Amino acid sequence: MEKHKILIADDHSMIRDGIKTLLKQNKSYEVAGEAVNGREAVEKYKALRPDLIIMDISMPELNGMEAAKEILTEDPTARIVMLSMYDDEDYISLCMEYGVKGYVVKNETGSELDYAVKTVLKGQNYFSNQVQQVIFKKYSNNVTRKKQKEPEVNLTTREVEILKLISEGLTSLQMADKLFISPRTVETHRANLMKKTGAKNSIELVKKAQATGLL
Repeated sequence: MEKHKILIADDHSMIRDGIKTLLKQNKSYEVAGEAVNGREAVEKYKALRPDLIIMDISMPELNGMEAAKEILTEDPTARIVMLSMYDDEDYISLCMEYGVKGYVVKNETGSELDYAVKTVLKGQNYFSNQVQQVIFKKYSNNVTRKKQKEPEVNLTTREVEILKLISEGLTSLQMADKLFISPRTVETHRANLMKKTGAKNSIELVKKAQATGLL
């Protein structure tokens, strides 16, 4: 049976020993090498070409994120699982941006790391429960901020009718004839639409209406 070669990068020997003990429970894994800093991790990846790297973030010379970025820039197919004491959203976001395939926090159970290794070796991404909560919280905060920046626009039934006709390219006179109202009334509704949406012209009005779901 061909074994999966795994490189362990962590500056603490006790952590490396714990990871090796966990990996030895699966006969399909082989610890191909160890690195005690980010620079060594990059060099050993190039020399060993392991199937997966388990990488700490906080390491001397070159931290885990910098090492991961360097490795993934040279080889975008590299499979890296970050094992870190940090569940900071900025760290997680950067790792995801660089192309890291997995992220587990050190205070989680060994089974989380084991499952992360299995999942990433299958070609899938794995972010532990604690990491997923951080990602979801960030997403929720972004949605909330977006809603605060883009207040809900409440339109009357007539304004919605006018908006749809504007999107169809009708003139004020054509809209007036179609709705059996005066052109002046159409212009009043058009002005109200501009004010409520903050649009400066009809084209911007239609674009904003489409972006916010008014159309």
